[in-house]
Amino acid sequence: MSNSALLLLDLQNDICHEEGIFHKNGLDCTNFTKIIPNIVDMMFFCKEHHIPIIVVQHSVLEDMDKVGVGLGIYKKIIPFIQTEGLRENTWGHDLLDEIKNHVDYKIKRWTMSAFYHTELVRYLVALRINQLIIAGRTTNDIVETTAREAAARNYKTITISDCTASYSEKMHLASLTNINNFGQVISSKNFQDSFLEEKI
Repeated sequence: MSNSALLLLDLQNDICHEEGIFHKNGLDCTNFTKIIPNIVDMMFFCKEHHIPIIVVQHSVLEDMDKVGVGLGIYKKIIPFIQTEGLRENTWGHDLLDEIKNHVDYKIKRWTMSAFYHTELVRYLVALRINQLIIAGRTTNDIVETTAREAAARNYKTITISDCTASYSEKMHLASLTNINNFGQVISSKNFQDSFLEEKI
C-alpha cells in the first residue's frame, strides 16, 4: 500500500468564510462551504488510519508599507489582496474552525502552486510520502496546478471529487476531467472503501 498524505488546499477564513475578504469582494464562497463536511469526514478517516494531514495556506507577504508584494498573477486576478487579506497571524489567514484542530502540518504557499518556493517537498520526503490525496479549493486553480506538479514529480495523486470545488460547477467538472488524465479522481466514500480493501 502506498504511503499517503492528505493535502488540503486553501481552507482559510478569508477564502472560504462568508466574513472573509474573498466573499466580501464578490467571490461567492457557497460552493466551498458545501464541501467542508466531506473534508472533515476525510480528516477523521485519515486520523484513524494514521495518514498525515498537511494543510497549505495561501499567504501574502507585505512590504514595509503593508502592501502585498510578490503577488504575481494574483495582482491581476484578485487585486484586493494587495491591501488586505491572507496576512499571517490574522483571522483571515487562519484555517476554518472545522479544520484547524485536526491538522498535522502547515505550509505557506505564495503562488498558484503548493510546490513552487514552498517546503512541501521537504515534508513529503521526510515523511516518505509517495501518494497525495488532494482536497480543497479551487479545483481549476490550486488543486489542478498542484495535482499536475505532483504527477510531474512522480507522486501518485488522488483527487477527492466531493472534497474540491470551484466558483463555477462547469469549471470544477472540467478540471476533474483534466486531472483524471494524469491522476485518479474518486469520491471520498470510494476512496475510504478502497483504502479499507487495500486497493489504494
